[in-house]
Amino acid sequence: MAFPIVPIIGPVLGIVSDWLDGRRKLKQARLEGELKVTQAKTDAAVRIAETQQQMDANWNKLSIENSSWKDEWFVILLSIPMILCFIPGGAEHVRAGFDALRESTPEWYQYAFLVAVASSFGFKKLTELRRKP
Repeated sequence: MAFPIVPIIGPVLGIVSDWLDGRRKLKQARLEGELKVTQAKTDAAVRIAETQQQMDANWNKLSIENSSWKDEWFVILLSIPMILCFIPGGAEHVRAGFDALRESTPEWYQYAFLVAVASSFGFKKLTELRRKP
């Protein structure tokens, strides 16, 4: 007597179909999870960039609001040696002045002056310039 194979094929195909459908659903769920993680990372990066832009705008606004004569004073002060270099005999005075500043003033004074100038012109911009290649 031959084993009836036809009645078994339907349930076996159903089991295989259910198994394949389960694998497809599992793969789809994994892909959707990865998509959600990627979207969350992208959203976080956008929020960070927006926050940084807002902080930069606030910093610039504060700098403009707090500008004073010290900015102009430093521009004039820093321009004097340059102008003197174009006047006959002025370059020697500039060189002697810078030698005196370097050799005769304490290091803390030199750093204090640099900090004052950097704060006047925007220390943040100075650090940005130093980071550029």
